[in-house]
Amino acid sequence: MKKTFLAGFVISAASSLLANSALAQSSCGQTPADPDANLQAKNLLCYLKNNSFISGQTDMPDADKVQQWTGRYPAIIAFDFYRYTDGDTSETQKAIDFAKNKKGIVAFQWHWKCPRGGEYYTDCAFDQDLNNPNSKLYQDIDVVARELKKMGDAGVPVLFRPLHEANDNFMWWAKKGTDNYKRLWKLIYDRVNAQGVNNVLWVFNGMAGTGGYRSNMRDWYPGDNMVDSVTSDYYQSWTDYNTLKAIGNNKVVGIAETFNALNPASEPPFSFSIVWAFRDCYRTQGQPSSGDVKGCENSWRTAMSNSKTISIDQLPDFTSTSSSSSSAGPVNLALGKAVVASSTEGAGYEAAKLVDGNGATRWASALNAASASVTIDLGNYYDVSGARLQWEAAYATAYNIQISTDNVNFSNPIFSKNNGAGGIENLSFVGQGRYLRISLTGKANPNWGYSLWEVSVFGDSANPVSSASSVSSAASSISPASSSSSSNMSSAASSSSVASSSSTATSSSVASSASSAAPSQFNCTVTRTGNWSGGYQADVRVTNTGAAVNGWTVYLNFAQNAQITSGWNATLSGNGTSRVTATNVSYNGNLASGASTTFGFTGNTGTNFTLPSCAGK
Repeated sequence: MKKTFLAGFVISAASSLLANSALAQSSCGQTPADPDANLQAKNLLCYLKNNSFISGQTDMPDADKVQQWTGRYPAIIAFDFYRYTDGDTSETQKAIDFAKNKKGIVAFQWHWKCPRGGEYYTDCAFDQDLNNPNSKLYQDIDVVARELKKMGDAGVPVLFRPLHEANDNFMWWAKKGTDNYKRLWKLIYDRVNAQGVNNVLWVFNGMAGTGGYRSNMRDWYPGDNMVDSVTSDYYQSWTDYNTLKAIGNNKVVGIAETFNALNPASEPPFSFSIVWAFRDCYRTQGQPSSGDVKGCENSWRTAMSNSKTISIDQLPDFTSTSSSSSSAGPVNLALGKAVVASSTEGAGYEAAKLVDGNGATRWASALNAASASVTIDLGNYYDVSGARLQWEAAYATAYNIQISTDNVNFSNPIFSKNNGAGGIENLSFVGQGRYLRISLTGKANPNWGYSLWEVSVFGDSANPVSSASSVSSAASSISPASSSSSSNMSSAASSSSVASSSSTATSSSVASSASSAAPSQFNCTVTRTGNWSGGYQADVRVTNTGAAVNGWTVYLNFAQNAQITSGWNATLSGNGTSRVTATNVSYNGNLASGASTTFGFTGNTGTNFTLPSCAGK
């Protein structure tokens, strides 16, 4: 529900959500604080949640210097609403141009001049105006809200960091205690949303750490329902990273101001970090260098020389209205899915901790395990393109990754490594299947087992090959001719997995095979790969015998009407008839001369059932 302010009263009013809300937020691991957040804001949040070491810089001229030094441009630019309450709103158009033309991420902080007169660091009796809608406090918020809406209307999502350095007692908003701070935060949040702003991700910022004022950052936190990201100005240790995760209940964490660009080789995996303006640059933390930017230059050179640092050229277009996962960066297919481990160290280190989206929990194998494995059930068949492994100190020096459609017959390794060094590893590989197994065979420390904080798996979430929405439109195109509902298909697919678990590794050669000569350049062969009471699984190999093509079609000819319950790697239509048409999906249509590809399906068997024959179009 949106809120509309009128004469000092809050009136609830229904607002329309985007008709085609973007990504399944469960895949991203976090939903926006604003329930009416638009597609661009959702896509940006998903990207932040699933990535780390996104680079940022305060002020565009300084970012230009970074490019001169390193050849790479920071992904985020932090602008400021500082002069807006004096009538200068020129940063808005600069931010829109940056997002639309350079495709960068826009962040805004607000060095808010005291509405009663003075600067952002002046003592300010703002607590006396919290209930006065005619005060300049309210007017200032409205000015910023209108500018945020301009950016939203232009399709630009914004990381908005109001009331920053909450527990530092330097800014006026931090001088009246935690209760008044939280009341002011809620006033800003409600009043901004009341003006139809839905492109904002709300960034809470304090000073994490131990000792003195740094130790009470949690007391200033406004609440999960009004915050998307928890950040600190520079940090003291890994403990701070975990503190931020805990404060925000595993929301996106970042560094909002730092004097040195973060080095992925030695820093915690913050989602993003923003280097402060070079006019205040330090050679090392706490040692001013009288405006000499050499310290910042060196830190940027180190950061940008690391492939894990994300620069602007690697970003998707966050101003796009596309709801595909490509607009939001990689979607974690493993999040919250079922996991089986070969062993665990004990309570608190269960396999499920691998995919819970919480970087502060972990799986650990038995201490005496010479080798170990974890198998993730992705829930559907996917075209998998990579993974991220976040190792604890007990990392694997040697491991490999395999994939399977049935959790019995696994592929040859689609990725292997013999010189693992721990930390965060971003892996690229290609595979098709439902079950992903990571086999660990070499230990960093012989006295430990193996341990991972988190495993993320990435792929084409727009085409999960056997989901009810995409049995290649098979569900929609098959349903009219079949009594099988989506739930029946899921049940059948589940039965397929269970049943084929009892078949042997040679099941593909146990059953009958049927083929027919193709009347075109495509030959195809059907092989039964699974068999159970009332059902079966079959694979079809399509071979191109002619010139290279970018698409193919074959026909499955059944003796009785087909009763297909699920399919993968092809679009199937005509279920319930004796002839089913199979066409390629987006990633397997290109076939060179002599090349082959495969697709598969499961089905119900009736009386005197025989496998279909296959013919090319």
